Amino acid sequence: MAHAAHLAALGQRHAVWWRTALALCVLLAFCAVAPAFDDRLLNGVSVWTKPFKFSLSLAVYFVTLAWFAPLLPGGYFATRKGAWMTWVPVACALFEMLYIVMQASRGEASHFNRDTAFHATMFSLMGAGAVTLVTICLWMGVVVLRHHRLHSAYALAVGIGLILTFALGGASGSYMGEHAGHWVGGAATDANGLWLLRWSRDGGDLRVAHFFGMHAMQVLPIVATLLPASWSPRRAIGTVIGVAAVYSAATIATFVQAVSGQPLI
Repeated sequence: MAHAAHLAALGQRHAVWWRTALALCVLLAFCAVAPAFDDRLLNGVSVWTKPFKFSLSLAVYFVTLAWFAPLLPGGYFATRKGAWMTWVPVACALFEMLYIVMQASRGEASHFNRDTAFHATMFSLMGAGAVTLVTICLWMGVVVLRHHRLHSAYALAVGIGLILTFALGGASGSYMGEHAGHWVGGAATDANGLWLLRWSRDGGDLRVAHFFGMHAMQVLPIVATLLPASWSPRRAIGTVIGVAAVYSAATIATFVQAVSGQPLI
C-alpha cells in the first residue's frame, strides 16, 4: 500500500512525465524478454541490449524530472514555457526509442551508423534530440535555482545536479558522437564488457564519463537528502557545493582516462 501511495504521488507531481516513464518501463520489459526469442548479436551482445539500456535510462530521466517538478514556481507547467518543457523531451525520447527499436529489430546499429545517407541523418537527429534532453535539464535547473536561491540545500542540489547533467553529460555525449564509436584503444565489442553497463575492460570507453555526467541530476539530490537534519543551512549548502566539485572532477577524470585508452576497471 505504501509503494502504491508513493507511485500515485509521483504521478500527481507531473502526470505526463510519469506516464512517459511507465511507457518506457513497458518497453524495458519487452527488451528484457526479447533475447529469449531472438538470439541475434550486435557488437557481441544481444541486438536488444541497446534498446533495453536506453529505455531504462530514459525512464529514470523522466521519473527524476517528475520528482523535481514541484520545485518549480507554482503554475509553471500551465504556461507556454512549461508546456514546451513538458512535451519537447517526451517527443525527443519517443523519436529516439522508435529508431533504436527499429534498428534493433533489423539487427542493425542505431548509434555511430553512418553507412547510408538515411542512417547518417537519423544518427544526427538522435544527437540533436540528446542535446535537447540535457538542455531541458539546464533550463529546469536554472528555474529551480532562481526560484529557491540559497534557501534550501536540497533545491540547490537539484539545480546544480541538473546543470551538471547538461554540462558533463552533454559535453561527453557530444564528444562521443563526433567519433566512430565509444571504444578507445580496446576491442570494438561489448562481449567482454562489465555486466549490464558493458563498459570496455581492455581499453578506454567514453560511455563511462557520459554515464556519470548524466546521473549528476540524481547523485547530488540524494547526497542532500542524506545530510543530517541538525546541520545549519550554511554547512549543508557548503557540503552540496563541495560534493558537486568533487563529483565533477571525478567525472572529468574518467573522461581523461577513457581518452587515454585506459579502462575504468
